[in-house]
Amino acid sequence: MSTAKRLAWIAAGYALCVVAGFAAVAVNELRMPADVAQGSPGMVAFGDMVLFVFVVGFFGLAPTWFLLRLLIEKAPRVLLAIVLLVAAMGPASWLAVTHMADGSSLSNVPRAVEALVVQFIVFVAFPRMVLGPVLLVIEAATFLLVRGRVTRALLVVAMLMDLVPLGIFAFHVLRASRF
Repeated sequence: MSTAKRLAWIAAGYALCVVAGFAAVAVNELRMPADVAQGSPGMVAFGDMVLFVFVVGFFGLAPTWFLLRLLIEKAPRVLLAIVLLVAAMGPASWLAVTHMADGSSLSNVPRAVEALVVQFIVFVAFPRMVLGPVLLVIEAATFLLVRGRVTRALLVVAMLMDLVPLGIFAFHVLRASRF
């Protein structure tokens, strides 16, 4: 099969994942009691967004597997660069969000930089943090598909960059849940 056909099948797989995400949100909305939906619409919308992202991420693992196999065949260095870049955005995202959550302000930076930081947090940091477990699975699948020692070592570092913040987050959740 040609590369173009393989990419078309992969794109169709991702489109089906988005459809599955919308279907999951629709089913969730149908099953939700009216008083809950009317009582806190912002929370419901946020829950719908999280559900959509998780469903698309979960079902997106199948086409991602085929995309990883194609990239390993055609452009392994580009794949490694993408995986390492996305992995490096994980700790940066966690640091940016925790800095803002501490009540720290950006009053001593220019307005343009402040706007860029806010845009980074909203459009990169939060989605990257939510997709952290999915990206960890993608990194592990890439680790299984590649053969080079150096490449595998870099992928282990990438997985650690995801595991450490997730572990710290899990530790804080466990500590907070114990009264």
